[in-house]
Amino acid sequence: MTRPRYRPWLRMPQVKHRGSAVRRSRGLLLSALLGVGLALLAIAALDNALRPVVTTLAQAKTENVVIGIINDAVMETLSAEAVAYQDLVSLERDSNGQVTLLSTNSAKMNALRNQILQTVLAKVDSLNSEDLGIPLGSITGLSTASDWGPDLPVQVLAAATPTAEFRNVFTSEGINQTLHQVMLDVQVDITLLIPGGKTETQVSAEVCVAETLLLGQVPDTYLEMPSVGS
Repeated sequence: MTRPRYRPWLRMPQVKHRGSAVRRSRGLLLSALLGVGLALLAIAALDNALRPVVTTLAQAKTENVVIGIINDAVMETLSAEAVAYQDLVSLERDSNGQVTLLSTNSAKMNALRNQILQTVLAKVDSLNSEDLGIPLGSITGLSTASDWGPDLPVQVLAAATPTAEFRNVFTSEGINQTLHQVMLDVQVDITLLIPGGKTETQVSAEVCVAETLLLGQVPDTYLEMPSVGS
């Protein structure tokens, strides 16, 4: 009896089980979701750890830059207007040369303050990430790496109109000598846009607008004025 020949091309195709393929797909999907979830958790943890550092650095950098702007604005305005001490303060003396009255030119001082504040606001609004950017290496806390890497962008999102008040300061400089300074206290509230969000910061600066050395005895009533510091 002749055996039938084996013909491989007549083999029945193997049927793949659909259930196992579905299970594998679900397993891959769950693995991918788990990987994405872990990555998001890692990013969130890193953000929570670095955000306070970035915020502190951004606020410090902004404070330094804005204080420089305030100083420059005062110096530029005083130079442009050729303001001197006697333009802001009037002194009256008795026959012995003693100071009997000290008064300020309120109109001149208010005009000067408004001009300074306009200059400060314009310069703060023009700041960009090149002025306020934080080197990536600075977040490591290592002084040697503080200037390494690209800058993290920091921008001024909004700047409130700055405020300023004049203040008289009398300081004893020796026997019958008193230094009188007219100080301008400036305050600027700024909203900064930093990586991952925004932060508020307040910059305060005091600048001497005018000063002179008063010779002779200055009445104590001037030294006790509420607006005067020592």
